[in-house]
Amino acid sequence: MSIGNLKTEGGKGTNWPWQYKMLLGLDKIAAAIVTGGKDYESDLVSITCAGPVPPAGTVLRLEVRVFDTTTGAFTNVSYYEPGSITPDPADYSGCTITYLEAGDATEATLQDILTKVSANEVNTAGILADTAVIETNTTGILADTAVIETNTDTLRNTTNAPTILRATANTLVALSTEVIKSISFYNATTDVLNIANVNGVILRQGETVNFDAGGNGNKFPANSFNYNADPAGVGAGDLLIIYVE
Repeated sequence: MSIGNLKTEGGKGTNWPWQYKMLLGLDKIAAAIVTGGKDYESDLVSITCAGPVPPAGTVLRLEVRVFDTTTGAFTNVSYYEPGSITPDPADYSGCTITYLEAGDATEATLQDILTKVSANEVNTAGILADTAVIETNTTGILADTAVIETNTDTLRNTTNAPTILRATANTLVALSTEVIKSISFYNATTDVLNIANVNGVILRQGETVNFDAGGNGNKFPANSFNYNADPAGVGAGDLLIIYVE
């Protein structure tokens, strides 16, 4: 500010009125800012608490401090969530408060986003791996189910052929071509001295032996059975044979 009434170029001796008007303007600006003798300042702050009250963690707040121009001191400090007009009631006096510079809030937000995205990426990779395993297992189950379905259709559509015959001769007969599901041998001779032979084992008058492959389409392989109705050659052979193939 220059000294009034100097003999300068242009308005010689007239600069003081101009300076006075400028001072009046500044006073009006100050009056507009300061209401009731009070002013304020605000800063964006990062508040980190150890917990439990307030909860552990870091929050972003707008710090507003009211300045009493009469006493020359700050009367109170309030913290607001960004966008809120209601003060945060939490007591942050025991927390670490960091005043943010230009760009800090953006960097902090981006870092928080990066951390969460990284965590989600790890979790997503785990989910994808688990899903791949499930898909592999499901493929195996589908293949097994297809086999079961095929086998079930085969069993359902299979026609069982029953056969009954009587053997009397002194001849060893091998059931070499039949694939048998079940078979019975009954020595029906009336001669107590007559014996029959089934797979090398004596079968006496009135005795019966049964063989079953276990159902569900199971079969005995060919050449599993042989018999002789009259191995002693007494001429009284009567071997009743029933089988299903």
